[in-house]
Amino acid sequence: MADKLVERGLVREPLDLFELKVEQLAKLNLGTEEAPRVFGQKNATKAINAIERARTLPLSRWLFALAIPDVGKTTAMQLARFHDNIDDVAHSQLLGGVLEYHEKREQKEDAKEIAERLIKAGFAKQSKSKAEKKHDIVTEVGPAVAQSVLDFFASAIGRKILQRLKQLGITPKSERASVQKAAELPLTGKTFVLTGVLPSMTREEATQKIEALGGRVSSSVSKKTDYVLAGAQPGSKFDKAKHLGIRILDEAEFRKMLAR
Repeated sequence: MADKLVERGLVREPLDLFELKVEQLAKLNLGTEEAPRVFGQKNATKAINAIERARTLPLSRWLFALAIPDVGKTTAMQLARFHDNIDDVAHSQLLGGVLEYHEKREQKEDAKEIAERLIKAGFAKQSKSKAEKKHDIVTEVGPAVAQSVLDFFASAIGRKILQRLKQLGITPKSERASVQKAAELPLTGKTFVLTGVLPSMTREEATQKIEALGGRVSSSVSKKTDYVLAGAQPGSKFDKAKHLGIRILDEAEFRKMLAR
């Protein structure tokens, strides 16, 4: 369907989907001129309803869908927890603060005030490393990601997307309120890595359960990893976790943790 929408000139960019009408889709020929295969009214109605539902998807889903460089699902969720809407992300003082903090640190200037501001906003926490100085902090996203996000929305493409969203009346729901609840969630501050095939749930389902309880899912194992959730035929992540002494959970243990 996507191929034919582009081929027939009905869609040139993703946001064009939100201007499609049922009548247009119903007549869409998914076949060839010699062997036509019309999409039909029923399928067209389902598709338009799905597109309309996308208007109200959470901010994190929209940020991920925009394919901003360096922004995956986890980063999109982190950004959405601290901003009210896409405009707030595009002109984020928090992301600007991250860049300003690291710039001052590189130039060996005092960054105490910026660090305190980011900590107060919940966007950073004091570093626990003994090798680091008193005012070193760990931010929700690093300077590379912060720069990438701000550059994206400052670009011609980013500005066009923001303008088009306003024209279409698309205002993704804020997830900022979840920040206030984060401290109360049992897995807040815990990092998980998934490997192997789980018996009765997909990795996406496991990820959703972890994130719903305040945890984070990383793609790689490091000393900062708290748990590795391992299923059948685990890969090199399993071996690295054993080498580092990281606690490894199977699905049964994971479910008990969720129940507690």
